[in-house]
Amino acid sequence: MKKIAFFIAAAAMLASCTKWENKSTEFKVTGVWTGINTQINIQALPFLDSTDIQSTTDMEANFMDNGGLTIDSAGTRIDSLGWAIKNDTILVLKGLDLGIEIPGSGSVGSANMNFVIKTLEQDAFTFRVDTNLTVTVPGVPIPLSIDIAQIQRWGK
Repeated sequence: MKKIAFFIAAAAMLASCTKWENKSTEFKVTGVWTGINTQINIQALPFLDSTDIQSTTDMEANFMDNGGLTIDSAGTRIDSLGWAIKNDTILVLKGLDLGIEIPGSGSVGSANMNFVIKTLEQDAFTFRVDTNLTVTVPGVPIPLSIDIAQIQRWGK
């Protein structure tokens, strides 16, 4: 009798895990995620090669099932965006501004940014965007190519 009860419990647990795996990417993303860190890599070789990792453990991102996204930090709403999934591998954040200004080039980022989903598990969500800018610097004969990678890590 114990074997049958154990088998039923194990089958139910296996079925519940399988159910999450078979859900859509939208379903898996929906919910409240807590920040872990944001990593920004900036390269303008041979002049600059920098990596900055900032803790975001005081931040929460609420990916709502209606396509809304709110980002809260220590109880204060710091951003309100939209989100969507494209091709099951791309997270589109709508209305995002990275807030990075480069003199003579303007702002980095756009109204809609496509982040590649690197990890999407029940308790881990990592996505990344890569941007390349070409900047002309007065007095420098060739344009400067700047590569920027932003990696967001969130957990439940």
